[in-house]
Amino acid sequence: MENLIIKPRLHLPDCLRLIAMALMIFYHFSYDLVFFRFVYFDIMTEPFWWFLPRLIVFLFLFTVGWSLHLVHAENIKWKSFFKRFFKITTAALLISLVTYFLFPDRWIYFGTLHCIALSSLGTLALLKSPRLSFILGLSLLVSSMFGHNIPWIKLPHAAMDHVELFPWIGASFLGNAMAYFYPKSSSLQRLEHLRIFQKPLWGIMQKISEHSLFIYLVHQPILFGFFYTINLVFSRFQIPN
Repeated sequence: MENLIIKPRLHLPDCLRLIAMALMIFYHFSYDLVFFRFVYFDIMTEPFWWFLPRLIVFLFLFTVGWSLHLVHAENIKWKSFFKRFFKITTAALLISLVTYFLFPDRWIYFGTLHCIALSSLGTLALLKSPRLSFILGLSLLVSSMFGHNIPWIKLPHAAMDHVELFPWIGASFLGNAMAYFYPKSSSLQRLEHLRIFQKPLWGIMQKISEHSLFIYLVHQPILFGFFYTINLVFSRFQIPN
């Protein structure tokens, strides 16, 4: 009987995804505080609040590219890929539909999930070309820092979440490249043996990481509903239109 070789699950991609989820919840918690006027700071233009959502998007897309390489680099599993792709695109369309009716002047026509869906398709083409993936990813992100981007969909209104495919697909390209080079670097491999990854709690955290899409979808409605309820109960602040 042939022995099956089961590759151990890498810890770092899960860790980065968990960090992205924690930062996302913190950002939306802060956004809701401002929205309901419990506190005030300029969440749209202050440097920290400008940088934070971009870091979150980068981490999510970086781990998307990494995961795609781990699962599909040797042989693309089309059934598994399109099952995941269908979930993401359905969720993205649902977000567009809900925000269109609730916030017609700020509805999300191409947000984080929309970008993840198309970036996943684009990254598939480079799974077996990690060096090209690295060069393209770095080029897209660095050129963006100097204001040079490939044009993408942009409607006149300011959407609540707008993540253009370019340059952000570059983060997924870099994740794909990282997945290739990571096992080849003894220095990077030491990260897999960090003490935190040896704790029993880490197994639970990995399970949470596996449900990142679900958490992405439900966390903001829960937070928004919580603050909305507090606002109604105490009648302290007028909800902005």
